[in-house]
Amino acid sequence: KRRQKKFSASELELKDLQIQDYKPLWQGFGPTASRELAFAIPKFLAFDVIAKSITGFINSQMGPGALPIQVGVGGEGLAISAFSGAIAGIAGAVVSHPADLVLTRLSASQKSNRTSAADSNGETSNDDNSDALDWKDVMKELLSKEGGVANLFVGLTPRLVFFFLVIGLQFFLYDYVKNLLEVGSDDLSLVLDVFYAVRQGLVDNPTN
Repeated sequence: KRRQKKFSASELELKDLQIQDYKPLWQGFGPTASRELAFAIPKFLAFDVIAKSITGFINSQMGPGALPIQVGVGGEGLAISAFSGAIAGIAGAVVSHPADLVLTRLSASQKSNRTSAADSNGETSNDDNSDALDWKDVMKELLSKEGGVANLFVGLTPRLVFFFLVIGLQFFLYDYVKNLLEVGSDDLSLVLDVFYAVRQGLVDNPTN
């Protein structure tokens, strides 16, 4: 059985590393980024559209002189924030589910290949498996089975329930803490304005 040599921190320096030594740090970055972006973009977009639509409809039905409802402000605003966040979680889950499913299948396939190689060779190989599947192979496999595109949404229901609850709670807690700390949208905009002014040299940088 081949034994792998272990290097101490003093024996292995950063200058000894080559470009290919850093590649494992970014392995799977593309599929992971596609999954996260496919979830985050529809989530925030859906939340913004739904929350504005609800508050706009409610405020249009209120009589003159009544205080308008704001998203995340007061009991009604927090309820709107939680509901909009829950629906936004569903939207993000639906859009990102195919990418998440492909990434999960790809990870399971790679783990199975490594386990099989270790069992057959009696040792763990660090070399890249030339016949390992990539995301295109997983997509073709899913689409070629009976059901076609529907196979990309296998297991969607539990994910919908999970993100309905989690994202709704996420937006509720975010706005609740903002109210607790008395932080408003104008305060956040003011912070960004200050950073912009410092960067453009309109005001003196306090660190200089």
